[in-house]
Amino acid sequence: MRIKAVLYDMDGTLLDTEKLHKRAWTACAAKRGVSIGPEFYQGAMGRNLKRVLALLKELYPNIGDTEGLYGEKEALCRQWMEDSGVPVLPGVYRALGELRARGVKQCVCTSTSRQSAVKTLRAAGILPKLDALMCGDDIERSKPDPQIFLRGAHKLDVPIEACAVVEDAPAGVEAGLRAGARVFVVPGMLEIPEELAGRCTRIRSLWELPALLGEGEIR
Repeated sequence: MRIKAVLYDMDGTLLDTEKLHKRAWTACAAKRGVSIGPEFYQGAMGRNLKRVLALLKELYPNIGDTEGLYGEKEALCRQWMEDSGVPVLPGVYRALGELRARGVKQCVCTSTSRQSAVKTLRAAGILPKLDALMCGDDIERSKPDPQIFLRGAHKLDVPIEACAVVEDAPAGVEAGLRAGARVFVVPGMLEIPEELAGRCTRIRSLWELPALLGEGEIR
């Protein structure tokens, strides 16, 4: 089936921001005397805010006000990005522009809150290139549930079977596969389990995406 739309994750897929968020979580939690470990990052990546805050409480019962901690983390990341710019991954602008010129619809499907996603995507110059945006506060069930991708496809008025999902994290890859989309995986901070990776197409960066979607019917 010809791909008519692309559904992108944001952090780690379009933007090189996963490391920034990790540094900020670590720094803000350390001020409270809490050392955040890999068990948090592995469990939080790709999840919406409600799940992330619940995971913090579950793993670190003495961490205190998790919403306040999240606010501190967001403010620190925002300051870093204002100082140095939003780090956009290689090939992103080219892929967005070329696919848009071909009439392929594009939507970002991120577990991040809408307020944060809009600010970040606007600062990166990506927001005007999109046809739609789905965020963590637009859904009830976060990745690996397929809801966010199904709603993104619905918003674009494109059958999910005619959509490509581009992801970097295991939860997002699983969500895309469960939705019934064609899934492309870019390198990320977490290893994709083989049972998922074997059902996807790996790409080194978004530089490769337009050519792959131009190869006629993609199955």
